Amino acid sequence: MRRSHFPLLLIVLACGCTAFPQIKRISAESKTSKASGDSPMSQLGVALPAMKPGDDRELKIIAADQMTKHAYWSEAVELYSQAESMAPKKPKLDAQLAPALAGAGQFPESIQRYRRLIKDDPKNVALVSNLAYTIMESGDPVSAETEYRHALTIDPHYENAAVNLGLLLARQRRYEEALALLVPAIGESAAHHNLGVVAIDCGDEATARQAFSHAASLPSAPKATQEFLAALSDSGPALR
Repeated sequence: MRRSHFPLLLIVLACGCTAFPQIKRISAESKTSKASGDSPMSQLGVALPAMKPGDDRELKIIAADQMTKHAYWSEAVELYSQAESMAPKKPKLDAQLAPALAGAGQFPESIQRYRRLIKDDPKNVALVSNLAYTIMESGDPVSAETEYRHALTIDPHYENAAVNLGLLLARQRRYEEALALLVPAIGESAAHHNLGVVAIDCGDEATARQAFSHAASLPSAPKATQEFLAALSDSGPALR
């Protein structure tokens, strides 16, 4: 059969929180400064506020904040770290460095910062969910599942944890467990559509076809569902 390369895009990608936004998966070129003769800050074109003498630490934090907004994770980590070292008696910049380190792919350091934040605020479900996401990105799905389930014991209705755990379970072909989390969080049609996308990524076209067919039978089915179904039909191309 002919093969067609569909972009494997999920309808719902939950990987953030209100308190400390978690970093989305990023491409290699996003982790470093974009190719240009300019420095990252000159590309941003951000007017920084006038600073008083002795405000170097705050200036570095402001600059680092701008780096994070534009996915210059390594530069942000460097600036936050410099600012932190300039005032060792002040509270550490864990809330800023935890997601920035994750974005830069420095997962052990990020996880350490998240755990320190959670120690001071153990009921903060957003922090626990972000820790789980970072652990998942580091390549440890077993520990990530443990932390996601911990987040859901704090708040059983916390959507980000439920969706990300559901997708994590789906990638392990634990489809029924995945649906039990996804359906209440994002609705039946979106849940089955997302399951179908993950099943394609896992090479499980039979499950993908079943999931897309179920999604398509519902009135709120995503538009892309029919496109995937057509590609999965016996006379159409296979997906991988």
